[in-house]
Amino acid sequence: MSNHLTHILQEWLKRKTSHKWALGVVANTEGPVYRKTGAIMLLSDRGDQLGMLSGGCLEGDILLHAQRAILKNESTRVIYDANEKGGLAWRLGIGCGGKAEIVIHPCNSANHFLELEQLHQTLSAQRPATYNLNLEHAEATISASSHASSGNSLNTTEVFNHNNSQWLRIHAQPRPHLVISGAGVDMQPIAALAAQLGWKVTLVDSRQANARQRHFPSADNVFCCSIDELPQGTLAQCDALIIANHNLNMDAQALKAAQLSSARYIGLLGPAARREKIFALAEIKESDSKAIAGPMGLALGNDLPESIALSVLAECHAVLFGSSGQPLSNHYWN
Repeated sequence: MSNHLTHILQEWLKRKTSHKWALGVVANTEGPVYRKTGAIMLLSDRGDQLGMLSGGCLEGDILLHAQRAILKNESTRVIYDANEKGGLAWRLGIGCGGKAEIVIHPCNSANHFLELEQLHQTLSAQRPATYNLNLEHAEATISASSHASSGNSLNTTEVFNHNNSQWLRIHAQPRPHLVISGAGVDMQPIAALAAQLGWKVTLVDSRQANARQRHFPSADNVFCCSIDELPQGTLAQCDALIIANHNLNMDAQALKAAQLSSARYIGLLGPAARREKIFALAEIKESDSKAIAGPMGLALGNDLPESIALSVLAECHAVLFGSSGQPLSNHYWN
């Protein structure tokens, strides 16, 4: 299971009635912390932990607070401050050196399970949602949202006051949707890694020998058809498109389809010379085309399929989440 909110809620729904639950959320942070404001976790009276609110160093203590909250049916607020002498994080020498404020609410039928079922329904339909959580009392509201998170796939948050209570608004985004045109053996590591990241993965290939679900067990959908015959709305609701058919004409067809897609990242397999041939076959001028990453991927080295998958998805991930793809150490040394 990935730690994407959609998957956390999906797993919780399977166990919802067999355990008693609490919802933990990062309500505020200061300084360097592993998870940011809006991170969500579900914890049970039996010790289940779905999601993460830190890098794993605080979860044991958070679970104890959650179990007390469940037993007493009371909300609680816990602060972990690595700089506060005498505090738990300081005593154990854990954390990233910052401060995290965690709010824990009982999550049960009396408070409509904090509207988490509806949140799951909305995100599973690949629609963004606005989730409002009262930070003082166990209540929540949810509504559909067109909030685009500044054009990337990140959840964004804001704190506001309403009816004399402090609330946290989370603009929750559905799973990034990756469409792969070409279901060759080299795409298997890409599909598997994308699924592990929590992304929705769709493969399309008109060749029956390639387009088989058993070759891509972690993919959401595998279609044996041309890219133009995909179910309506598939390309209009995708975030990324990888073109890797190992066939010039099929790649040209996919390049045409990409121009009408919602993809914010379009990756094309192969060297620059091959890219020029594909544009020519598609009868598209590069100056008139959407931005194409071709050759796709970051220069990580090695030519194994798994290494190429890491290279391609690293570049794709940086685009979808609005990052530069540069080493994090640059932020500290430059």
